[in-house]
Amino acid sequence: MPRLSPLALILAFACVANASAPIIREAGAIYLSDLGIKPLRIKVLEPGPAYFDTAQTRYAGTLRFPQVVQVEGLDPNGLIRMRGNAQQGGIVAWVDPRFLEPLPDKFEENLRKSEARRLQVEALISKNEVAIGMTSGEVGRSLGKPQKKTNRADKSGTQQIWEYVKYQLVPQTTYAPANNQTVITYPKTTNSPGGTLVQNNQGLAASTIYIKVPVGTLTVTFKDDIVEALDQSEGTTKAFPFTWLKQAGAWGKQKELDKTGCGDSVVVG
Repeated sequence: MPRLSPLALILAFACVANASAPIIREAGAIYLSDLGIKPLRIKVLEPGPAYFDTAQTRYAGTLRFPQVVQVEGLDPNGLIRMRGNAQQGGIVAWVDPRFLEPLPDKFEENLRKSEARRLQVEALISKNEVAIGMTSGEVGRSLGKPQKKTNRADKSGTQQIWEYVKYQLVPQTTYAPANNQTVITYPKTTNSPGGTLVQNNQGLAASTIYIKVPVGTLTVTFKDDIVEALDQSEGTTKAFPFTWLKQAGAWGKQKELDKTGCGDSVVVG
């Protein structure tokens, strides 16, 4: 069995570590994995330099040609994050798109729309809010598990309805008789031996507990796993304030939603 040189062992170890290492985020870059999109496979047109950073200061290697690489991301200036082979070994790095075959028509446009929507949704989730156009998974991340789930079928299809109750913690204070003791210590002086005096005082002791009081309800209606309606119970505007949000387009289920003509979305918090 042939023995590997120390340099070959180092390169092999680097390739394995590179393949399993977590993503080093670049500011403003879009990563397909964040959007649940599988890597795109495209051909290398000619050898070209690849870099570990979008500033192109950390050289990763020179692309091998010919080969097919996987597209994993895109930066604001059009650089492509790809996984493939360089002359030095396997790499995950940023490459100028002129060394690769063109991306499919509207791929970059749709990718940026999807990223804009993802950022909107993450902002809503951070505030425990929901909006028309979100998926059931996104609603669950934002509001948690609903108190009640219902399935409803009609001529237009099947809808799933989630019901949430919003609670407020209200303090309740009770008072009970209590014996309060006061201890007074007198210092020893030339005219007094000093000592300790204990006084018993009857009074009331306060005890405060917090109870959950329902202050509003929210009903979320899904169709094809997408929120199509949000309903509040009467008199709960303060419990579930809402604003208007312009939804960004995307592909997949969100793209199908856009075809229905849905524009503005109600955001309920």
